[in-house]
Amino acid sequence: MPEYSHPDHKYIEALRNNDSLLIEEIYQKWYKEVIQYVTKNNGSVQDADDLFQEALMAIVKKVRKEDFKLKVPFGGYFYFIYKNKWIDKLRKNKKIRVINEDNERYKHEVDSKVIANDTNQSDERYQLYLLCFEQLSESCQKVLRLSLQGISAKEIMPQLGFATVNSTNQRIHRCRGNLQKLIKDHPAYKNLTNP
Repeated sequence: MPEYSHPDHKYIEALRNNDSLLIEEIYQKWYKEVIQYVTKNNGSVQDADDLFQEALMAIVKKVRKEDFKLKVPFGGYFYFIYKNKWIDKLRKNKKIRVINEDNERYKHEVDSKVIANDTNQSDERYQLYLLCFEQLSESCQKVLRLSLQGISAKEIMPQLGFATVNSTNQRIHRCRGNLQKLIKDHPAYKNLTNP
């Protein structure tokens, strides 16, 4: 039995496959809505433009790395993503005064809110991972990149000049530990684990 997806799933496919006609339709349907929300909440049109792009990119990242089926209206899903991203931005800039009036169109879309929160949190986790990964030494970055590509320690050993498979495995383990420590020690980690 095929899995149900909402008719608006076409927008997810458009973002996944870079379908310019449907992406243009997304802009036509929801761009003004984003501008309206942001300008009512301490932002400018430029902020709204940036937010629109960020929200779309969060969705693109999610749909390209997993088999995502939209089971709710796209508008509600998109609304909760951009709303949460904007509130986060205001908090970071200490401009927390937000008119907390949910768009009436999406007031009862609990499923959209849950899915959007998951998308935002996945994006924030990925950004934290990238930030911490870049703080690792160049050799740790190389060994972890190769390991994450599924290359065995035996194959990594000659590429990076390790003497034994055991020393390669130890290095991979140590680098993963360093990355985990950087992530757990980062101030943003607490916010991601205790929203």
